[in-house]
Amino acid sequence: MGESYDRLAAMIVKAREARGWTQSDLAGLAYVTDTVIAKVEAGRPPNMVALRAVEQALGWLPGMFDLVLGPEAEDLAEAAFAGGADEDEDDDSGQLRELTADATIDWA
Repeated sequence: MGESYDRLAAMIVKAREARGWTQSDLAGLAYVTDTVIAKVEAGRPPNMVALRAVEQALGWLPGMFDLVLGPEAEDLAEAAFAGGADEDEDDDSGQLRELTADATIDWA
């Protein structure tokens, strides 16, 4: 994607490794597949919903990724909620989007 995605990917890898987690560990905590984490860490996040899940799993403040991504975050968010997800999307991000939008879940 872009330079900011590469920077974000490096931050995520560093944070994950500092915690002693594998990609599978992070995937489990973020409720996404290993494929999603691999894409995120390669600088090719499938959508903003997946990034939000990773952000939360790492314990970072909400919106931290937006600061790193800048205007590119808006493009990814539009793709996530406008149905413009990757054609080769073989993960569970559709289910994650449904969970995230479910107002009955207490996320606190």
